[in-house]
Amino acid sequence: MLPLPTSQEDIQALIKERDRYRRECDIFKVEKKQLLKENINARRFQYVPAGHFYSPIPDLDDVHHRAESLFAINRHSAPGVNLNEAAQLSLLETFAGYYRDLPFPETQSSGHRYFYLNPAYGYSDAICLYSMLRHLQPRRMIEVGSGYSSCATLDTNERFFQNRLACTFIEPYPQLLESLLLPGDRERLTLLPTPLQAVPVETFQCLQANDILFIDSTHVSKIGSDVNYIFFQLLPSLAAGVYIHFHDIFFPFEYPQAWVMEGRAWNEAYLLKSFLQFNDTFEIVFFNTFLEMFHADKFEKLMPLCLKNPGGSIWLKKIK
Repeated sequence: MLPLPTSQEDIQALIKERDRYRRECDIFKVEKKQLLKENINARRFQYVPAGHFYSPIPDLDDVHHRAESLFAINRHSAPGVNLNEAAQLSLLETFAGYYRDLPFPETQSSGHRYFYLNPAYGYSDAICLYSMLRHLQPRRMIEVGSGYSSCATLDTNERFFQNRLACTFIEPYPQLLESLLLPGDRERLTLLPTPLQAVPVETFQCLQANDILFIDSTHVSKIGSDVNYIFFQLLPSLAAGVYIHFHDIFFPFEYPQAWVMEGRAWNEAYLLKSFLQFNDTFEIVFFNTFLEMFHADKFEKLMPLCLKNPGGSIWLKKIK
């Protein structure tokens, strides 16, 4: 049994944490209601049922029977994709130089926006984002899909860049981000509460070498989707030298078996894998799950906290 809080400070911290969980529950309830509504509508207008060979939604019985081969992992699971392994390992050594200055607490704490034990953007992802920011020292960052990752950026910006990094957040459901901001944040950042597809391509022309386009999308390629907009409009329009982050990408560009079996028919990773095959315009800079799978010893030595939650981020650079 946990001891009861005794100080007023402990009580206020618990109240704050309770209120945060209540806000998150409210957001999840709204999302669940919307998903249920969409599911009912989808069944009404389906051309073929889920699992049919004309459906993008997989047959989970088939996935289960073929799981051993479908989810197999080895170094050669991404033919045609240049993983730039030596360059990634070199960058890991560079990142290790920033590790001792990590500013993030484990749980929600006063004066911090980000904390590791959040439900969406854990240890490895946040540590790599922090390290990339320290390494690149960008002037501008545009984030597509905002929340706890935004908090990691804002904490790093405040502590190491004196808020010089110009941040734009594109998030059609900004309630979570707004609940995590500190006083004064709203005046320093740009928040576009709109779907990405409604944001003109010209908005991204301000990004120059070492600036960042941070993407945490809906993860679904379909007609009119944000994912299609990213691959078919945004990426080709970026200036050389811009860095791009994709979230929920796991080596070898497959989704975790548990996610697939619970019905997540995401497909962004497959599109990204195809995009990177034989691609000499974009290069992989850092792929944390790939490195953690095959070089766990280096993480244990240099950045051990990353192994507490391997995350799922890939960083690219447009080189020409």
